[in-house]
Amino acid sequence: MSLARVFDVLVILCVLVASSRALEGNATSSACDIVEEETIVTINCTRRTIDRITDAWPEEVSKIPKDVHVFITFYNNSITNITKLPKVPGSHQVAVNFKNNQVVDIVPGAFSDLTFLTFVDLTNNLLTGEVLRSEIFQGPYDGAGEYGNIALESLYLSHNEIHSLDRYLFQYTPNLTVLWLNYNPIEILDQVTLMAISSAVNLKFLDLSYTGIDSIPYEAFKGLTNLNQIDLSGNKFVTVPESLRLVGNSLEVLTFNNNPIVELNDDSFNDLTHLIQLEVGDNDYLEEVKRSTFSPLKSLRTLHLCHNRRLRYISHNAFRGLKDQWTLTEVHLDDNNLSELSSDLMPWSKLVLLGMSGNNWLCNCDLANIVTKQGAGQKFKEDEIPYCAAPIKLSGQYITNITLTFCPTFDDTFNRKKGFSMSDLKPKHVLWSIFGVATVVGLGMVIGLLVNGIKAYIKRMRSQPIHYINLNEDSSFA
Repeated sequence: MSLARVFDVLVILCVLVASSRALEGNATSSACDIVEEETIVTINCTRRTIDRITDAWPEEVSKIPKDVHVFITFYNNSITNITKLPKVPGSHQVAVNFKNNQVVDIVPGAFSDLTFLTFVDLTNNLLTGEVLRSEIFQGPYDGAGEYGNIALESLYLSHNEIHSLDRYLFQYTPNLTVLWLNYNPIEILDQVTLMAISSAVNLKFLDLSYTGIDSIPYEAFKGLTNLNQIDLSGNKFVTVPESLRLVGNSLEVLTFNNNPIVELNDDSFNDLTHLIQLEVGDNDYLEEVKRSTFSPLKSLRTLHLCHNRRLRYISHNAFRGLKDQWTLTEVHLDDNNLSELSSDLMPWSKLVLLGMSGNNWLCNCDLANIVTKQGAGQKFKEDEIPYCAAPIKLSGQYITNITLTFCPTFDDTFNRKKGFSMSDLKPKHVLWSIFGVATVVGLGMVIGLLVNGIKAYIKRMRSQPIHYINLNEDSSFA
């Protein structure tokens, strides 16, 4: 850094000190630090007991080089009300951090003078859906009754008190691509919240983890054709939401940890043909992965199926239809309740990385096949080689060291089936055959005689003549 640049930074620092103490009603903290790097200038106001926003940045901020970004952080202070932020001169991309404050309100147009504001972090405050209104993010007023947009791309609203969103919340943020709503007590995705989310048509990342939801209406993601990553962890889903199918052509990363699902099956991931990474872990109720579960995932490269303490069974056809067009390079099955896997579950030799530690492996012939012949033993990380849990004589040994002498040699060839000839017949076979035929014929004859007898009886009953009586001549009626 040149002496001139150092001087400029010191001047800015001094002015910030003076302004923070001199402006009545402004921050009553010690001076903010200014840190200049090659591409970022940080105005660091972290942990300064600040409770209000300054009315103006020091004039020296205008001397920041044009080709750098500006990061303004008020992390971990006592701010309760975000008032209008001063303008940052030039066309610098600006990021603002209000994480870990006590914000309960934000004035309309708070960011309107930061036209090139691309990042706002409001994590861990006291914001509610009633406070978050579209006016907060409106851009400059054009004098004709219209407000412009701001360049906001990433908005962090994690760890607040949000139950619902204003349907017009993102009216002035057409470039929004990243939205964090995790750890808010949403519980139900109501209609206005869904309208707000679906209005962010350029959204690429959405975090709804730990929001207490148990369902997502089918039309929720309609129109979000750019959404490629979603996190639904820590909720109350008992099945994977069908609504994900509407973003099947764009979704690449799905995180579905810590939900009370019991099984995964052939309906779980339908139409997610472009999914590249899937995480299903930390699910305390998941017990089995059934046939064709992963068959729709024709682009999958990384599978994390870990820390499911009850997962005991994976069908040997879980990847049915994918083995001839295999795309997976990483499979993580660590810390489940697995003891056995089928040797034909997947083409193990095509993996680059495999995790299987933390399970109760039965070191049997199938496992020996997987580890030795199919080369899975070469895919483990050096410090994550699984152990045998059974049989007792192998307990505690690395599965890569097992040599089961009683197992087949894993020869792919088959013995030719022996042809049948009359010489293979034995006398007892002939006798039993004759007896069987005689029994069938005898039963057929008996049944035939019975049927004929019944038919003759019915015919005889129908052919008996009817006798008429003349009442006038019969003396018994006199």
